[in-house]
Amino acid sequence: MKQCFRVNNQIVVKLILFLTMCASLVVWHFETVSNPRIEVLGSGQFRFYSRERIHSPLIYGTIQIATGFIYITTSDNAPLLRRKFSQIDGESLTLDYAKSKREILHILGYTAVSTQNNSVMQITYAYSGRGLSFIRSGRDRINLQISNRSGVVTVGWPVILGSY
Repeated sequence: MKQCFRVNNQIVVKLILFLTMCASLVVWHFETVSNPRIEVLGSGQFRFYSRERIHSPLIYGTIQIATGFIYITTSDNAPLLRRKFSQIDGESLTLDYAKSKREILHILGYTAVSTQNNSVMQITYAYSGRGLSFIRSGRDRINLQISNRSGVVTVGWPVILGSY
């Protein structure tokens, strides 16, 4: 009887550990599957792209393009304004203070896919499986773009909105 209890006790412990691991994976997956909150990178000009037409005193400018609108605000207003949309198709942030590409990728949890350099600009394309949306560039998936033009850093998902 004692040996039977030990076996059952070991099975129960293993079952509890297994279920805890499964629950942790499920929670981690669902907590992290979202588009990045790029405003965590710092202060700057923030842009949302959506097909919805909204009005708010937090919006400093609106540009109509194709089938949607680019709304201009600040990174401080981004979390409040984000709640007004039922769907956001893209976001961009031009930072007031430059951050390195490596630092941005680390903070947001993305991996660089490719980088293009010319005399005045460096553009990096990155991907994270944790993001909900992505675009394809050849065979690569991309859901983050980083531009550094003469020290002005702009970050966008899935790509930068407007000019950079």
